[in-house]
Amino acid sequence: MSPRKLILMGLSAFALVIIALITGLSASHQPRDAWPTTLELPSTRGLLHADTLSRGEAGHLSVLIPGFTHCPDICPLSLARLQMAWQRLDETSRAHLHPMFLTLDPARDTLPVLSRYLSAFSLPVTGLRLPSQDDTRLEEFTQRLGIQFQRREPEQSHPPEHAQAQASAGEADYMIDHSVAIFVIDEQGRLRDTLPLSQTPAQLADRLTFLLQSVAAAPSSDSVATVNTSTNANVPVTGGA
Repeated sequence: MSPRKLILMGLSAFALVIIALITGLSASHQPRDAWPTTLELPSTRGLLHADTLSRGEAGHLSVLIPGFTHCPDICPLSLARLQMAWQRLDETSRAHLHPMFLTLDPARDTLPVLSRYLSAFSLPVTGLRLPSQDDTRLEEFTQRLGIQFQRREPEQSHPPEHAQAQASAGEADYMIDHSVAIFVIDEQGRLRDTLPLSQTPAQLADRLTFLLQSVAAAPSSDSVATVNTSTNANVPVTGGA
């Protein structure tokens, strides 16, 4: 075979690889449906329907933090970080953003508990709670967003004679290990971006501003710009220490 043909075959193979990579990257950056339209969510603002929650006015974004009120560090830090980013945003940006806190511990986090907890932050955040008996709905909701969580029981440190007391305490002392990130969802209920907690308030504010500009410029369902849906691979999972 002539050198010319070998070169042409090599270039063709390289082109096919590039096309495959571009196709794969495009598919991985497609906006992902965040939750079903029929889902109802009890919240600190009353019962919210998914149509109202995620399919609102064009150019609006929901900014969701998963967590639980018994979390000693990560959850309040996430809310505080978003609060500091919020203070850097102008009034127009704030009017188009809807902060939300989804409890992953509905057994302990009743709506009154959520309201008291969230009132400590200077942030217009809505608390979301799926009833504790609806574990499957909570799992479906979180899976669509790429949120991972699981209950972690307290250490087995008591002697056998105190096992019953330990069991009673464990009902209140368990922790929730969960994904640590801020999830940005557009008005069509699709996951637009996942913001790591490692970002500074200034970086978060800049990214949220950029995302708002993106959806305002191309609000249609065909827009795929600035989307990051690789949540399961990149979002760390942690819990209270």
